[in-house]
Amino acid sequence: MRQAARRPRSQLRPRPRRAQQRGLETRERLVAAALPVFAARGFEGATTREIARRAGVALAALPYHFETKEALWRAAADRIFGLLADRFAEALRGLAGADARARPRELLRDFVRFAAERPELHRFMLQEGTEPSARLRWLVETHVRPLYRAVCERIDETRALGIAVPGRPEHLYYAMIGAASMPYAVAAEFELLAGAKPDAEALVEAHVELLLRLFFPDSPHA
Repeated sequence: MRQAARRPRSQLRPRPRRAQQRGLETRERLVAAALPVFAARGFEGATTREIARRAGVALAALPYHFETKEALWRAAADRIFGLLADRFAEALRGLAGADARARPRELLRDFVRFAAERPELHRFMLQEGTEPSARLRWLVETHVRPLYRAVCERIDETRALGIAVPGRPEHLYYAMIGAASMPYAVAAEFELLAGAKPDAEALVEAHVELLLRLFFPDSPHA
């Protein structure tokens, strides 16, 4: 009786988990497509059909990656706030050892640029922040409150240095966030009024310089 030919060792090794990798890539496409849809239409107005179409994924396949529409919404929130956290962490690493009076200015400059690059952050919050809901509570406790605390800490630092404008920290928080983000969140309106896109490099830089003069008028570098 002939012995069956032995398979090459390379064929005996487990193949790369291509299906798992494809699943991760599909999930990433869905989250990337979902973020601008939720930011533009809100949770109620967004449809999984549109998100799947933008992602190039069959609608029937979506439940394999996200059991509910809210699970996809949360993943979109995690994505945009994760990008913001990564950006700030990178900025803080770059500012290690920098002059203490320069750090808050550079962080504000970096946030304006992030807002210009990622207008969906402010749009996402405008959609969700107007009415109380379980989603809003989750969003605040998971992502917004840590950001709020970090900004308030920076405000306290600038006050100790004598370079920040006076005011309640919660008002300064919203003043800074709104002033930095709004031109990009309502980019279509801005373009109609100003005749230029708000994320044009020269306009972004002018925006940064204006906010630095407004919020840090006593800074020697203003």
